[in-house]
Amino acid sequence: MDKPYIPEYIAKIVKASGIKAHELVLIHFWGEDSDRQIALEFVKAAAALGASPVLLQQSRLANRDLFENAADICFDDNYFSLFSRFDAVLDVFAYQPVVLGYELAAGKFELYRRYMARLFSQLMKAGRFTQIRIPTKANAAEAGLSPAAYMERMDRAYDIDYDSLLASCIQLKERLEQQKQLVIITGNGCRLFFDLEGRGWHIDAGDGDWPCGEVCIAPNEARTNGSIFFDRLFIEEAGVFSQVTLQIQNGRVTGINHDSVRQYFESLAPGDRIVCELGFGMNPGVTDLCGYTVLDEKMAGSFHIAVGANNMFGGQNASSLHVDLVNAGPFKWRPAGEM
Repeated sequence: MDKPYIPEYIAKIVKASGIKAHELVLIHFWGEDSDRQIALEFVKAAAALGASPVLLQQSRLANRDLFENAADICFDDNYFSLFSRFDAVLDVFAYQPVVLGYELAAGKFELYRRYMARLFSQLMKAGRFTQIRIPTKANAAEAGLSPAAYMERMDRAYDIDYDSLLASCIQLKERLEQQKQLVIITGNGCRLFFDLEGRGWHIDAGDGDWPCGEVCIAPNEARTNGSIFFDRLFIEEAGVFSQVTLQIQNGRVTGINHDSVRQYFESLAPGDRIVCELGFGMNPGVTDLCGYTVLDEKMAGSFHIAVGANNMFGGQNASSLHVDLVNAGPFKWRPAGEM
């Protein structure tokens, strides 16, 4: 059996996530025993910072055996109350979380589904909830990249100077906070106007979804107007497209010059076509697009808009999806009045 790949920068990740002395920290690990050493490195790193780590492993094989035999009365309120006191959760996955990968009888699967729903509901109440993808073959397959390309890209995105990243994010946030309206200028004379009044900018420099590195906001949903040009546009599960222009009116994508992209948007529900986010990539370890949004949206020097849900970060659109559209081409942002 191959030994698991143990990144050397795990201690940097744990520190940048904000773990501090005297905190109670859950290392929530999704992986088999063959990858358990990865989880133990996170445990060691948290302890080295003076925190008290607790390891909970979610093995697909172990969960299959557990839930095949569990009675309906298992995992009651008393069980879930155990997870109410964590200051931080590091949700570390060597493969896709929650997916069981095994068949269970309908009643047993329903017990598993309820267990996961209640567990996440409880864990999300922690002071900080951080999701960390480990460079593994399983995660590479999920990303649609070769293992070598995935690991190389993830390593570069993770092994950065996090103090410098945070300082850069704070500096950009302070500049952006001075603007109530913003315009993004892209190719073909396209200008997209955002109304930001009453909305707040957010920094992801280590305490959110990893790899990290972005500054973003939920603009007012009905007040984004204009057009945006993508020299190359990746849409996960749809493909990669060239020379795409989107027309946006009152916050909704209304016109598209590319037939395949138009068909994709026409397949979405009305609430899924609303522009819900504006973000700027800040991670210097991400230098080009690969079609994997988790990396692409963090690319230094890029920006992205998204359609769909934003009620989880200050918006009001409770959509069924969230699709990021990353633009790595030349662009400028300006206060709306400086045109």
